[in-house]
Amino acid sequence: MCDFLWGVGTGAFQVEGSWRKDGKGFSIWDHFTRSELRDSAGTSSDSYTLLDKDLSALQFLGVTFYQFSISWSRLFPTGVVAAPNEKGLQYYNTLIDSLLYRNIAPVVTLYHWDLPLMLQEKFGGWKNESVIDIFNDYATFCFQTFGDRVKYWITIHNPYLVAWHGYGTGIHAPGERGKIRTVYSVGHNLIKAHAKVWHTYKERFEPYQKGMISIVLGSHWIEPNKLEDELDISKCQKSMERVLGWFAKPIHGDGDYPEGLKNEFLFLPHFTEDEKDYIKGTADFFAFSFGPSNFKPPNTLPKMGQNLSLNLREVLNWIKLEYNSPRILIAENGWFTDSHPLQISLMYVRVMNTGLMDVTFSYAAIKYDNIDVFGYTAWSLLDGFEWQHAYNIRRGLFYVDFKSKKKERIPKSSALYYKQIIQENAHIRKQIIQPFVQTGSYRTYL
Repeated sequence: MCDFLWGVGTGAFQVEGSWRKDGKGFSIWDHFTRSELRDSAGTSSDSYTLLDKDLSALQFLGVTFYQFSISWSRLFPTGVVAAPNEKGLQYYNTLIDSLLYRNIAPVVTLYHWDLPLMLQEKFGGWKNESVIDIFNDYATFCFQTFGDRVKYWITIHNPYLVAWHGYGTGIHAPGERGKIRTVYSVGHNLIKAHAKVWHTYKERFEPYQKGMISIVLGSHWIEPNKLEDELDISKCQKSMERVLGWFAKPIHGDGDYPEGLKNEFLFLPHFTEDEKDYIKGTADFFAFSFGPSNFKPPNTLPKMGQNLSLNLREVLNWIKLEYNSPRILIAENGWFTDSHPLQISLMYVRVMNTGLMDVTFSYAAIKYDNIDVFGYTAWSLLDGFEWQHAYNIRRGLFYVDFKSKKKERIPKSSALYYKQIIQENAHIRKQIIQPFVQTGSYRTYL
């Protein structure tokens, strides 16, 4: 475990603030928060102007990498690649250089949901295939500009949520609702956009920059009520394929959608044979997002013989079995409390104990299940604007008083806990691991 990578992550829209400062363009989330949520990310944690405080927080934790995203509209206000916004360019250059100076590796996400508003209004956003080429132009600029210092790239963060909640439920920007065909059309374009950017990097930049590139895929985990019930098991497998398999099978599998998905949705877009060959294998590692906040189901969700579980070890086993034992980066894993500041310390003692179980699951998966997990990303570094939840929940290891001008980064119990885990290099005590040694994946019963 001495080479295991310990990191922490943020999304640009959630923590940067300064949404109108220094020439930044509007994103779909800038528009959505004002028109639909009647709220605003505003200054949020103000990472754009308080970079030194973020760097101090990272040093305090002792992480080996920092996963952050670039705000596309801060570099190119309209989304179209032309002369970059110099202030935005300076910010990201300073961030990357400052991380390297502190021996913290930058893991850079190109797209964490904040599409430039102009691309939504002019082209219809990810519904339009034209955005694929525009995204590739933007990615190419980032590779050219930052790639000499960045060795880990993420194309898109959790495309499932972009497609499903942006164009299906409407609880994410751009807030479109109800058209299931559109949801899968958007997903189709996101997969092709990722594949194009991957090929651009591998052909033009990887030979001399020597970096790696992937896409963060997120999922829940579903367990059957009865392990001996084949129907329950089948429903669980189908549920995983509809969420994780939707994107994982084309990219990490054979280049095509799961058969069950194609049989259920006859209108599902088709990949040509050439497209399948182009898409499959377009990831240098499996970047995986897992936790309760992104897939928190409504209380009215029918069980259908399934139980929602937060067992990270079991879903890692499923990934191993489904996708031929890939190298895995746990690219997002975190917990949340409500927004009441007086409850933060006590809540996080309890919550981070649960979080340690997830670290334990990943460790046990490595040691006992022979799963190739090479890194773990705690989410998030800071309290910030939590998408449709606005400021009503907190996910940060560091508490931020959003009403304060100084916005000091105050370490919570979770930050102290995570710091200790990193210092001890994940040599988690035997008595913590032992209770989980016997757990396995339901996939072994199929």
